[in-house]
Amino acid sequence: MRILFLFIGEPHHLFHALPIAAEMAAKGQPVEVAVASADHLPVAQQVMLAYPGFAPQITLLGQKGLARWLRARGLFRNPRLPILLDALPFLRRFDAIVVPERTTTSIRHFLPRRTRLIFTPHGAGDRAITFDARDRRFDFALVAGEKSEARMIEAGTIRPGHYAVTGYVKLDLMRRLQKSRAPIFDNDRPTILYAPHFRRDLSSWDRFGRGIIDWVAAQDRYNLIVAPHVRLFAEASDAERAEVERRAIPGKILVDLGSERLFDMSYTSGADLYLGDVSSQVYEFLAKPRPCVFLNAHRVDWVGDPDYLFWTLGDVVDDLADLPAALDAAPGRHPLYADAQRARLAESIGGDPAGAAARGAEAILHFLAKDAGQDKSGG
Repeated sequence: MRILFLFIGEPHHLFHALPIAAEMAAKGQPVEVAVASADHLPVAQQVMLAYPGFAPQITLLGQKGLARWLRARGLFRNPRLPILLDALPFLRRFDAIVVPERTTTSIRHFLPRRTRLIFTPHGAGDRAITFDARDRRFDFALVAGEKSEARMIEAGTIRPGHYAVTGYVKLDLMRRLQKSRAPIFDNDRPTILYAPHFRRDLSSWDRFGRGIIDWVAAQDRYNLIVAPHVRLFAEASDAERAEVERRAIPGKILVDLGSERLFDMSYTSGADLYLGDVSSQVYEFLAKPRPCVFLNAHRVDWVGDPDYLFWTLGDVVDDLADLPAALDAAPGRHPLYADAQRARLAESIGGDPAGAAARGAEAILHFLAKDAGQDKSGG
């Protein structure tokens, strides 16, 4: 059986699925890997460091046809659909394709009837985007925790016998890679991690972002890491990026719009307090429960809304003028939220993440063995 792990999205998606490939290989199942760009290769190398002896064949996609044309003109970094269409002759060789994104479902009916399409989500947040109708096109899915399982069953996007709850793969990987890291700042001030979401209609960046940086710059109580989701500035001009990056202050404010440290938990493990909006990155931060403050930049009526469940894990601020007091109060108020943080983390990522990749590999292989030979193409 030929199994492909396909990565046409952002490079950080490899952290969520490539460890499963490594565990499959350790069980004796050959795997192949395909990536959308050379930018994916250093991330793949990081994963391989965590799994000595894992050295899969990696195919670089998007190097010809429409995908290459779009890239050459600076129109897209990773034009997902053109990459998929150009790669169809290659993709049709495989019996199973494992992906951490949903765009690949658009070629579902261009694949052979024997090919199983398998989903391993990246992230484990509360938002409804976690429950996408395209998930019904997958033959099998991995689910991080019981919370996602319940909501996806309710939404009808997964069905019994075609999914497994296996835990949060990225945290499993990061435990392997965790080293003794030097502090991000060489001082004894507490460090705030500000991690705004990339969608402008949900993100706090446009309303609050620059004001947060300006406030930290003017005080001497905190350090600040500005680490937005990589897609927030992915298509920004050099001038737009430079305008934000020059707000950094050595030893006090770090601004990172695109480095590998956005994905390897350097910041979520190195900060003392989380400041964010709707990013699922909060659950990576809460691998070790700590104070959180959330920003309601769009004045959402969020109480009781399951898309905002993580806003029950810390104080919520609607106005930037209230933020300094909320940050100062957060450590003292953390005991009010610590138990809920532990409970929500267990629901979201399945408790202890150790072994999540191995469980994912076993679940996929079990499904493929049980379901071998059945027609899963739907047409």
